[in-house]
Amino acid sequence: MPNQTNSKRISISLNPELYAVVSQLADLQNKPMSRVVVELMEEMHPILASMASAMAEVKKSNDPTAVLKQFGQNAIMDANELLGGFSQEIKKL
Repeated sequence: MPNQTNSKRISISLNPELYAVVSQLADLQNKPMSRVVVELMEEMHPILASMASAMAEVKKSNDPTAVLKQFGQNAIMDANELLGGFSQEIKKL
């Protein structure tokens, strides 16, 4: 969890469908919606960092296709790892 004194605030708008899902998750977990969003973003941090890095590489690369291919492979591996962790958590329930 980030240090609250160093945390930055942002304002977001959600479409009604996404709002309903986040609201339901918050209710089910007895957490504020903002905490649910922060936790989801924290879980996605490695993938988001990888995306930012890949986008920067694409901008400066002479072969953006190769960069995107490598990013895609890495993203699939990261997603599989996250899903594996999620599966283990579900099994514990």
